Amino acid sequence: GQMMEERGVKLFLETLCPGATPEDITHLCSLLSREKYHLGDIIWEQGSASNNLKLLVCGSLISSLDDENGATETIYPGSTIGELGLINGTERLTTVKVLSDEAVLYNLSREKWETLIHENPRLAREIDMLVVRYLTHRIQHVSNHILDKRSLPV
Repeated sequence: GQMMEERGVKLFLETLCPGATPEDITHLCSLLSREKYHLGDIIWEQGSASNNLKLLVCGSLISSLDDENGATETIYPGSTIGELGLINGTERLTTVKVLSDEAVLYNLSREKWETLIHENPRLAREIDMLVVRYLTHRIQHVSNHILDKRSLPV
């Protein structure tokens, strides 16, 4: 039910924002709006404007590149999408669709994010760090492909 789901949201946020206090997590939760999608729904299209970050709470999504390679990645609960666009306003890098029968996401709008920067810069910094971790993960992923799995010790 809704109670379990909200607990799940808090647990995911605690994991995503390890430096956040319980009050921070409650504050973050109050900024999020719940959205429900169904199989095949498009969350956003590659190249569209970025103005929010979403936390996937239940269900699964598929992120795909609209190019000849058509690389795809499955997104599972506890993951965030859109953090890069939220912070630096880049266009959506991939198209994201719902893969499961239904999916519940919690949305952080740019307006709420900008309010947070003013009200609680320390907590906003936790979201910045999400992006840093996301990019680090992405860069490692890409460089592993480039190195053809001959990963260099760092």
